[in-house]
Amino acid sequence: MRNDHEPEGEPAAPDSPISVTELRDYHQINAEVVRRLKRGATRIRLEGPAGHRLLLAGLRGPWRAVIEVEGDAGPELAAGMDAPNLNVVCKGASADGAGSRLIAGSLLLLGPTGSAVGYHQRGGLIVAASRVGPRAGLGMSGGDLVLFGPAASMAGERQSGGRLFLPDSGSGPHLGRDSRGGRRILASQAGSHPDDRRILSLAEQLRDRHADETTAA
Repeated sequence: MRNDHEPEGEPAAPDSPISVTELRDYHQINAEVVRRLKRGATRIRLEGPAGHRLLLAGLRGPWRAVIEVEGDAGPELAAGMDAPNLNVVCKGASADGAGSRLIAGSLLLLGPTGSAVGYHQRGGLIVAASRVGPRAGLGMSGGDLVLFGPAASMAGERQSGGRLFLPDSGSGPHLGRDSRGGRRILASQAGSHPDDRRILSLAEQLRDRHADETTAA
């Protein structure tokens, strides 16, 4: 299964932002996101999150869009997402369990993450561009998790499938503890396999594109 979920043809500007502080409840926030996606929106911005939990959790559908989180996301950002053509971009920090149980789609975390990013990830692509908390990829069984920042302890713990890409330096102790499968790949080793190289290149492009947009803004 391919994991290149980056949407094509992104528009120059999003619709009017969704104010997280006004809606507050994640059920209402996520329902408004789905309403806009069904209407055909291809770029959506969540404005003002400050640790709100379960943002964009459980999204499931064929929509092709970019969803930008302008602020710090609470626990389980995009948890259980099953939307192959959605690209979620968190421009602030993300709390524990970002991308947990991800099935399809992509999640880019530009700021530091909490613990267990990609917990029980089953598919899709998660890219962590900054510092990564402990137990990244805990119990992951599929998909691709790319860590560009230094990773804390126990990355890949109980991993049974999927690919976990790690920086050449900065991986904490107990890498792959109690793992039963999957692969843990250093960035310098990715060039030896064409598909590994493709995923790492895709992750770099995704990171650089949205990091440039953030800087320009």
